[in-house]
Amino acid sequence: MSYPIILYPEGVRRPMVAFGSSGIICRDSCNDAEVLKSPLRHDLSRCSESTVVSMKEEELFSSACIEREKFIYQYLPKHKDILECLDITETGIRFPYMQNGHLRDYIRKNFSHLDDQTKDTWIRNAICAIEFIHRHSIIHGDISARNFLVADDLSIKLCDFAGSGIDNMPSIITEEDRYRKSPDSPRTFRTDLFALGCLIFEILVGSRPYEEIGDEDWETIAGNYDRGIFPQVEGLKYGDIIYKCWTSQYTEAHQLLLDIENVDYGRKDTKVDLLSSLIVNFPVRARFPLGLVSICMVAFCIYRRNK
Repeated sequence: MSYPIILYPEGVRRPMVAFGSSGIICRDSCNDAEVLKSPLRHDLSRCSESTVVSMKEEELFSSACIEREKFIYQYLPKHKDILECLDITETGIRFPYMQNGHLRDYIRKNFSHLDDQTKDTWIRNAICAIEFIHRHSIIHGDISARNFLVADDLSIKLCDFAGSGIDNMPSIITEEDRYRKSPDSPRTFRTDLFALGCLIFEILVGSRPYEEIGDEDWETIAGNYDRGIFPQVEGLKYGDIIYKCWTSQYTEAHQLLLDIENVDYGRKDTKVDLLSSLIVNFPVRARFPLGLVSICMVAFCIYRRNK
């Protein structure tokens, strides 16, 4: 007896870039800037009967996932925060090759060097991507730092719609344990938003929620979520937003964008208050020119923001 051997589609390079239950992703042998995502196929000629049955089921599931992803990309308009589909063929789906890999790996390798502006950009990218797909009646079903790819300009792109839900077709996949609430319930916009809260947490903290709990203790994590017990978010810039995602206080992704704006404006108002306090404590003769400078600074910032 032997193990199943993965069969690579024609025209791709080995080794594969990524592998999962929904398919494999390989570099194009003729175009180094592209990858091909295709369903799983195996050489089962030397496998036991039980292995053949099991792997055939896996292949059917993979094919269904890829067909669902094809359907969604044919329906979904292009968006700057969504990984672009370059082509759909009988073999699979072609995408641009993202040499920086997925967000989780990038965070773990570079977290100590990440600045707040980069993290803020990623959070906005993620929220905008999810708001966009929800507006087009798509439930991703597997929001995760694994499913955002890091582009050359360090923006992130949502990917992997293999098994996502759309209209009256329910999602056929679920999130990873630490991103998942109510695993036995259908995936919904709110389960996507719960997972989005986990993503924001991972971007800010550099690790998954409940990273200290082993993967084998997933039932402990699920039990905590069911009882409303979550990782501490006090002191995090977007802690209130994360908590509202985890407690289903959002019904739509655009509500997060409004709260993000409020957080940003709150910090700007604090800076203006500090400047006003500084002016009050200056000698009377110096207040007018300094006040004029501060007014000009505020006006310039408003102009740049609305330009």
